[in-house]
Amino acid sequence: MSPEQQESIEVISIVKPGVPAVVDELAPVVAEAQQFEVVDVVSNTVALERIKSLRAGERYIHDKFEKSRKAADAAKKEILALRDGLVGPIQQARMIYDRTADVYEQEQRRLALEEEQRLRAIIRKQEEDRLLQDAIAAEEAGDTEQANLILEEKVEAPIIAVAPQVATVKGVSTTTRWSAEVVDLLELVKHVAKNPEWISLLDANMPNLNRLAVSQHEALSIPGVRAVSTTGRSTRS
Repeated sequence: MSPEQQESIEVISIVKPGVPAVVDELAPVVAEAQQFEVVDVVSNTVALERIKSLRAGERYIHDKFEKSRKAADAAKKEILALRDGLVGPIQQARMIYDRTADVYEQEQRRLALEEEQRLRAIIRKQEEDRLLQDAIAAEEAGDTEQANLILEEKVEAPIIAVAPQVATVKGVSTTTRWSAEVVDLLELVKHVAKNPEWISLLDANMPNLNRLAVSQHEALSIPGVRAVSTTGRSTRS
C-alpha cells in the first residue's frame, strides 16, 4: 500500500438539491423577457407584477439551496483550515531558509559587483597607461599629430563579468522583481500636472468621491468630477 493510500480519508457528504418547480412555473415569463416592451400603464403594470413574481422565485431558489450552501461552505472552511494548519509550519520553515539564503546571495552579488568594478578599473588604467606611452613614443619620434590623436582616443570600459559564489540547484530559481513606491505624492501630482501624458499614473480616490456624492448629490462641485445617480427597485411579498 502506498503512503497516499495509508493516509486517513474522511468523506464529507453534501446534499445537492433538485430543480425547484418554480423554475418551470416562471419559464414562460423568463422566455418572454427579451421581447417584452413597456409601452403604456397596462404593460408597465404587467412588468412590475412580473418583477415581483420573479424576485419571489429568486428568493425561493436561494432558500432551497441555502442549507446545502451552508454545508458546502462549512466543509470548505474545515478543509482549508486543515490544509493551512499542515502547510503553515512547512511554509514558515521554507521562508526562513529562503531569507537566510537570500541574505547570503545578495552579499555575494555585491562582492561580485565590487570585484567587477575593481578589475574594470585596473584594466582601464592599464589601457590609459598604454595609450600614454604610445603618445610619448610618438611625440619623441617627432609625430606630434599622431601623439595628439592617441591622447584623444576614448578609453572604453572593458566588459568584465564575475560570477557570484552562489549555489545552483535544479528546480530552484531566483527571480528579481521591481516595484515602485510613492515617497512624495505631492511631487508626483506636480509632475503629472506639468506632463499630462502621465495622467495614468494617478488614480482618483473613488471611496472618498462617492461619499461626497452621497452627501452632496447634485451639489457636488469638483472640477473633473460629476455626481451620478442610479435608480434601484425593491420588491416585497
